[in-house]
Amino acid sequence: MRIPLTMLGALLAGGALAAAPAIEQILPPAGLYRLDSASTSSIPAPAPANRVDTRVDGANGDIVRRERVAGADSGDKLYEGKGPVTHCIRPRRISDALYSSAVALASCPDQSSQVGADGVVVHTANCPAAVVTLTIRRIDKVTWEYDTVSATRTGDPAADLAWMRPVLEREAAEGKTPEARARAAQQLLDLPRLQRELAEKQVAVNVQYAKALREAKTPAEAAAVRATMAQSGKSVATEARQRVRWTRIGNSCAAGAGK
Repeated sequence: MRIPLTMLGALLAGGALAAAPAIEQILPPAGLYRLDSASTSSIPAPAPANRVDTRVDGANGDIVRRERVAGADSGDKLYEGKGPVTHCIRPRRISDALYSSAVALASCPDQSSQVGADGVVVHTANCPAAVVTLTIRRIDKVTWEYDTVSATRTGDPAADLAWMRPVLEREAAEGKTPEARARAAQQLLDLPRLQRELAEKQVAVNVQYAKALREAKTPAEAAAVRATMAQSGKSVATEARQRVRWTRIGNSCAAGAGK
């Protein structure tokens, strides 16, 4: 069953459960969940590929991280956690369970969800900066797996930061902690300055390239400058995958709530 965009908007905004009964039946119910995760982030090119693997123990927050960058391998490094990693799903807030509400609909309107006959939910967000696919499957009565795959698009990251505004506005209004809301509010205030600074830097770079073209002594030198200009400002495509196991540990969001 494919869920239309208008219904998805209600989901991402935390709409009523009646809006999508199929998803309501499949997603984790309200309660407190422990999150155990394993993620991989990589940059395929240029060779050798860079890759970072991270595992998080939801019971205590311990992090095991391994970095393979520029041919070097850090091996597994353990960082002691600061306590359990949990997530609260509030009653009548499907967006808490869908767990892709950070991809704000206003900045990424091309989104859809599909429920398979096997009860697996696949949510796809085709955004300007990346394509994100979230697959949710139920493992047993108290456990769900969230598998997120994302791939950034190459392009000029300095071209336009307008897509960030609706994301930050949502976080400033609905962030899970006062600190998160305050941080997003400050980033909103900083956005025009950041956009202006990026534009100024790009102008400076363009001036340097124009000077290099004027001073090129041979056609080969000019061609080399133009080739560099064509690549200037392009971001590097990255691929990431995160698997999170949600284990229900309480009927309410209060720590230590009964199972």
